[in-house]
Amino acid sequence: MTNTDFIIGAYPCAPSFHQKGEQEEQAFWRELSDTPHIRGLEQPCLENLHPLGDEWLFRHTPGDWQIVVTAVMETMRRRGLNGAFGLASADEDQRKACVEFYRHLHQKIDAVNSRFPGKVIALEMQAAPQAGNACVDRATEAFSRSIREIAGWDWSCDLVLEHCDAMTGPSPRKGFLPLEQVLEVVKETDISLCINWARSAIEGRNTTLPLEHVKAALRAGKLGALMFSGTTAQGEYGEWQDLHAPFSSFCAESLMTPEQAEALFTAASAATLKFSGIKLLEINANADVSHRIAILRDGISALNKATR
Repeated sequence: MTNTDFIIGAYPCAPSFHQKGEQEEQAFWRELSDTPHIRGLEQPCLENLHPLGDEWLFRHTPGDWQIVVTAVMETMRRRGLNGAFGLASADEDQRKACVEFYRHLHQKIDAVNSRFPGKVIALEMQAAPQAGNACVDRATEAFSRSIREIAGWDWSCDLVLEHCDAMTGPSPRKGFLPLEQVLEVVKETDISLCINWARSAIEGRNTTLPLEHVKAALRAGKLGALMFSGTTAQGEYGEWQDLHAPFSSFCAESLMTPEQAEALFTAASAATLKFSGIKLLEINANADVSHRIAILRDGISALNKATR
């Protein structure tokens, strides 16, 4: 395993994502563990790092795999209950509730890294504003307060802000803070930026904005990671949805090609990336384990081509 290997957001392909049984889940992680070019996993943390618990995940994955924890899944789950939840929320109670969730992540990461030094290499944060509040200035000010607090804690991993499609874009999917404001807020911190291909493409409703976002983060000296999820203009993965479509080599409707990944890696070669990888979704809830694994192996193959 080397740092040229990839971080795999495998959880949207896992049987547990579709509430399947433990036997299928074990088979999935066993096959993934036998897959080359994996540095580790991008894992969401709700209460735990896996629906069956932290110990289950550690027991069924290679000990040398590292973890990038993402806050996005629990952020979206909580926003489903209260649209004001988020680090960039102008609703002070819900902003504080989100900061408390990050305190839980801090404790979880500390506990993992105490047991397995260097296991969690980064936390992916998201700048979620209050849903329905279109005021970018208020969201930016709220985000700045959250970041000042969170960045002041003693972290045992890197902090990386994952840019999601902006509240200023056409009919936003996530509708989070625009890149310009994010870069301004993290300017004086050690927090770097992760550009996710789909989330930038969705913002621009085009395939050129991801590269522009990479260049903007580079100019600011803040590019820290690249993640590749796809999006489609039609088909089962929807119209410009944030549903982690596979590469075009696996899903004909996908707008994300290995050539586009190569363009981002070429631009990013001016930066020292903390990690790069894929997050892909098995759209068919009844797909078998081999199809779920095939999506991820195709994604790894695409990244290998892109980084040659």
